Amino acid sequence: MSKNASAQVSQNSSKSNDYVDKRGKLAKLYYLYEVSTAVYMLEPWEKAIVIEIYPPKPSILFLMFRINRYYSANSQALSSVLKKNLVGFNADQIFEEISSKFPELKKYMAAQIYNWIYHKGASSFDQMLNISLKYREDLKKHYTISFGSTKKMQTSIDGTKKLLLEYIDDKNTSSKSIATKKLEPSSPNNTLPQNIEHPSNLNQNSSAALLADIKKTTDVKPNLSLKDFLNKNNSSHLVEAVYIPEEDRGTLCVSSQVGCALNCKFCHTGTQQFMKNLAPSEIVGQYLKVAYYLADFNIKSTEKRKISNIVFMGQGEPLLNYRNLKNSIALLTDPNGIAFSRSKITVSTSGIVPLIEKVATDLNVQLAISLHAANDSLRSQIMPINKTYPIKPLINAAKMFSKKSSSKNKRVTFE
Repeated sequence: MSKNASAQVSQNSSKSNDYVDKRGKLAKLYYLYEVSTAVYMLEPWEKAIVIEIYPPKPSILFLMFRINRYYSANSQALSSVLKKNLVGFNADQIFEEISSKFPELKKYMAAQIYNWIYHKGASSFDQMLNISLKYREDLKKHYTISFGSTKKMQTSIDGTKKLLLEYIDDKNTSSKSIATKKLEPSSPNNTLPQNIEHPSNLNQNSSAALLADIKKTTDVKPNLSLKDFLNKNNSSHLVEAVYIPEEDRGTLCVSSQVGCALNCKFCHTGTQQFMKNLAPSEIVGQYLKVAYYLADFNIKSTEKRKISNIVFMGQGEPLLNYRNLKNSIALLTDPNGIAFSRSKITVSTSGIVPLIEKVATDLNVQLAISLHAANDSLRSQIMPINKTYPIKPLINAAKMFSKKSSSKNKRVTFE
C-alpha cells in the first residue's frame, strides 16, 4: 500500500467512530477499504451483506452505490427487525424489558412510556417530553414503536376507512435481533469463514490484514442470498382493518389471524392459506393505527371517541388465537392506557365450542356467533367447523355464555 493510502487510512480511522455514529450501521461499509475499524465493528448480518453485494475487485464507488440502493429499498424493514417493538407490551413488561438494558431505570418511567404509547398515541420516543433526552436517545438505539405500515387506505363517501396494514414478523418473536442469528451452511463446501462471526483477530491498524480478510470472505459464496437471509428470519404480512362510522357510534373491525384454516364457503379469508396468529402488537396495532388517523387519542372525559366499538370480525378465527386475543383485550381495556370498555368489544366466532364459555368468564366481552344455517346438514356444507362442533352443542355453549356473563354482556348475536 502506498504512503498516501496509508496516511489516508490513518486519517479516516480517527474519524470513523463519528462517521458511523452519524450515518448508521450500514454506512460503516462505505469506508470499508479505508477504515480498518469499520470491519471490526461490523455485526454478523452486516458481514453477510458485504459477502452478498461485494463483487470481485469492484471499485469503492460501485460498492457504495450498491449499499446505498439496498439500504434505501429496505431501510424500514431493517429498522423493524433490528429493534424490538414495544407495542404489545404492558407496563410491567415494558419495565422488565427496558430495565434489562438500563438497570437504573425507574418503574415510573416505564409507566410513562406505556401511557405515551397507549393513551397519547406516541409513535416516537421523541414525543415523550417528560422523559429525559438522554434516555430517549438510548431507547431509540434498542427499541421502536410501530403500529404497522399502511400499504393502502381507502375512504368511502360515508367515511368508512379500509386499511391494508403490513407487519414485520420476527420469527424469534422477542429479544433476539437479526444480528444474533447465524447463517447455517447447507454443505461443507458452502461455509462461511470463522472470522465472519466476530473478526476480533483483525489488527485494527493493519490495512494489509483488513484487505486479506475482505478477499477471503468475498471468495466464499454464502448459502443464502441476503433477501433469503432476511426472509428466513423475518417476513411481512398484510392485515386488514376497517373503520365504520355511524350516526351514534364508530366501529372498528380488526383481524386476529393472517389467513384462516376454517374454510367457510362465504368468507374470502377462508380461501387464503392460514399463515400465522397475529401477536398482541399486531392486533392492538390495528387499533392504534386507525386511532392515529382519526386523531382519537388523549380524549377528554367530556369528548366522545370516534372509535366507540371494537369487533373481532376481520381475518381469522379469534378463538383459535386465544392467548394473543386475551392479551390484546387486556391492553385495549387497561384503564391506564386505551381504557376501552369490555362491553364495547365483541368477539365473533365460527363456533369453537370449548372456548365460548371463556369469552364470558375470562374475557368478559360481547359474543357473536356465525351461524348462517338452521340445520347441521346445510351448515356443514358452508362451514366445515360444524362437523366438529354441530349446532346443538353450539347453542348450549351460547346459553352457558349468557348464564356466566356480566349483565352488560348476556346477549348473544347470531350472524
